[in-house]
Amino acid sequence: MLQKHKILIVEDDLVIAKNLQMMLKKMDYQVTQVLDSGEALLEVLQQEIPDLILLDINLAGALDGIDTAQQLKKTFDIPFIFLTALSDRPTLERAKITEPQAYLIKPVESEPLRNAIEIALYKSAKNNEATTKPAEAHQESFFMNNHFFVKAKNRLEKVHLEDVLWLEAKDIYCVIKTTKGQYVVSHTLKKLEKQFPSTSFMRVHRSYMVALDSIDAIEDNNLIIKEQYIPIGKTYKSDLIERLRII
Repeated sequence: MLQKHKILIVEDDLVIAKNLQMMLKKMDYQVTQVLDSGEALLEVLQQEIPDLILLDINLAGALDGIDTAQQLKKTFDIPFIFLTALSDRPTLERAKITEPQAYLIKPVESEPLRNAIEIALYKSAKNNEATTKPAEAHQESFFMNNHFFVKAKNRLEKVHLEDVLWLEAKDIYCVIKTTKGQYVVSHTLKKLEKQFPSTSFMRVHRSYMVALDSIDAIEDNNLIIKEQYIPIGKTYKSDLIERLRII
């Protein structure tokens, strides 16, 4: 069964937000959260990465939608669609600099919304494919002496292999969880599985790869790492048990 695309809504009008949720549900998309401010969005994205964001321009809080979009471009590079009741030229000029996937005027109707989302998701997938393929062709490994660098906001941070606990797939993104925090990278889990050493790391689920040394316990069909439960896929369980030293 195909995973539903995850969409996050940032809209401070509760009635409009509810209508958007209903429309997205009928389109068979998964609404991960509904937020009312740019500040709340940037905080949530530290823990969860959606496939697409519906972003109202006129938001409560210090950051309006355009300010928030500028932060998205710098830090996360997640596709987003602007929703607005404003169609004046100054607002449009500010908005287009952030390169939204679409710009929809409220009240948003179902069909234009569906079309904008499908195009945005398609363009995002193609852009990700275009940026990852050259790297795969010219770079055998991004590891250097058991460490690698990841982009974290406005700088590059060194991550030691021994600090990595697990990796979680988020569609075309991946979250790398470490003892010191977590990082969102624009690589698929399939690609990262080829990069990480198989002697120390193992795929245990279609959405998870773990550091074997970090496993604290196995309970039913879950691994426990630092009090976090990670599911074990049926197709991976026998290989996992074989890899572990059980007495």
